[in-house]
Amino acid sequence: MQRALALARGVRGQVWPNPPVGCVVVRDGLVLAEAATHPGGRPHAERAALEQAVDAAGATLYVTLEPCCHWGRTPPCTDAIIAAGIRRVVCAIRDPDPRVNGGGFARLQDAGIELSAGLCAREAAQVMSGFFHRVRTGRPELSLLDAPARSAPEGVDALLKTVDGRLAVRPAGRPAQTLPGGGTPDAAGLLTELGGMGLTSIAVPAGDPVAAILRPFAGAGAAGQGAVPEPGRTRSSPTG
Repeated sequence: MQRALALARGVRGQVWPNPPVGCVVVRDGLVLAEAATHPGGRPHAERAALEQAVDAAGATLYVTLEPCCHWGRTPPCTDAIIAAGIRRVVCAIRDPDPRVNGGGFARLQDAGIELSAGLCAREAAQVMSGFFHRVRTGRPELSLLDAPARSAPEGVDALLKTVDGRLAVRPAGRPAQTLPGGGTPDAAGLLTELGGMGLTSIAVPAGDPVAAILRPFAGAGAAGQGAVPEPGRTRSSPTG
């Protein structure tokens, strides 16, 4: 699981709107394949790892987040796991997305796959803190930088800054986007708008006018297992 967590950490800031997930497939003590969520959020880590493995029948799959069980832009990862003949799944933490939220676990168990959940859950929640925060609040996790910046720090989805009196979002590795409107923004409304774009984490450079407005929201994120939303208390998610 530590290797899966390392893979997930390595793609933070690159895979929104989806969470950074790591997956390792092991059989008889040998690693058959490993992968993380690809840039842009697809393919998911489990599907990418299983596509690498020539034969994963009877193997154990370690993954940092509950496999998805719904159809989005890609088929469910649970279906790929079942089709590959995986014997056992070891998962760090439940996916709070209301489209999953325990459904992936149930699908695997119904297929006769042995399931173990909770290994390194707190570490996994920290790696995916922005995703968990967005699911819980509808807003991305916010950090205020100590210095000016031209691009998003490593591991952060996007930089938010004021350019010629307008707010601009500069995602890592993607084109910048100027937000509509002007004047003094409503902090909660602005963050909700950014969450609706799929962003899970943003940073604001020091000295930017919007920093003072957003300051009350800085540092609020999912720091551990207790941040996982309970069923019925989550928000709709733009992930797929």
